[in-house]
Amino acid sequence: MTSWDFLVNRSKLEETKVVETAPVALSEGQARLSVDAFGFSANNITYAAFGDMIGYWNFFPVSESDAAEGWGRVPVWGFAEVVESLSDELPVGERVYGYLPMSTELVVEPGKVRPESFNDLSAHRSALPVTYNNYARNAGDPGYDEHFEHEQMLLRPLFFTSFLIDDFFDDNGRFGASVVVLTSASSKTAFGTAHLMNERDDLTVIGLTSTGNVDFVEGLGCYDQVLTYDQIDQIPSGHGSALIDFAGNAGVIRAVHEHLTDDLKHSAIIGGTHWDAEPPAGGDLPGPAQEFFFAPTQIEKRSKEWGREELQQRIAASWLPFIEKTNQWISIELRSGPDAVNDVYLETLAGNARPDVGIILTPGE
Repeated sequence: MTSWDFLVNRSKLEETKVVETAPVALSEGQARLSVDAFGFSANNITYAAFGDMIGYWNFFPVSESDAAEGWGRVPVWGFAEVVESLSDELPVGERVYGYLPMSTELVVEPGKVRPESFNDLSAHRSALPVTYNNYARNAGDPGYDEHFEHEQMLLRPLFFTSFLIDDFFDDNGRFGASVVVLTSASSKTAFGTAHLMNERDDLTVIGLTSTGNVDFVEGLGCYDQVLTYDQIDQIPSGHGSALIDFAGNAGVIRAVHEHLTDDLKHSAIIGGTHWDAEPPAGGDLPGPAQEFFFAPTQIEKRSKEWGREELQQRIAASWLPFIEKTNQWISIELRSGPDAVNDVYLETLAGNARPDVGIILTPGE
């Protein structure tokens, strides 16, 4: 099997299949990207869990028959090479980084081409957030370093979200909170957020995690306190607090809300690493109503206020120190082929992925 798509049942995430594909002919202005490699983590499970709510399933359509049966493609972040092009602005041989399907290839329609990036202007993506439609051109990308490609695939999009979460909270005066509680503290987006928040004065950052991940989370050094999910009653109250939920576990969310009640000033939903847990009934929780954090909204706000280049420079300035630390925390594991893609997806979906290992997948054997 040389060309394939990895598909997931949108309503039963544990059901998967690999479908052999044939390359479609390019139209004028299009380019074919051959997927080289991509990272996979709990963040990609969030894309699947919130796929219908946020529209993640819409980026990479499947055949009409597969769509009718409820199948979809989970987005990932990785590198690809232009192997065929009918675009005057994107030559064959160029290497790019961005949002990709779990497939061997992707056809794009390059537009708004700059030395450092381009947008995919394909019609089906026109109403989707531009953040996910932007592709970095390695040769002109100021944040690209060939020595950190694995880290970029695995962590750069997650750290981008971490940066925006931290900025959003600071932009809103931290909602009056001096204590911030992060669930799923071992997840990469969570500890990226903790890393940034830990550098702010007068802010206590608490991580909630499973018993088996306590040593790893404590070893990160970016949480002021690490508690297990059965120690929620030890979260300090009376100082103003905020919850940043990366897990989506109804029981955990309720326990935090019921423990902190009116001391909880803000409750943010980020992801769903505990994708199979029933979400809480929003109206009957003590304290504030949960609010979904949507990164593109903060990107749009800051791009208008700071300008696109300033936003990128600020992220880059925070990214490099973070990478230096993560190399001490995470080892990289490389796997290849459709069977490996399926195995890694199911392992991560089941919550069996190790927090100290980052998985990079290559479509080819």
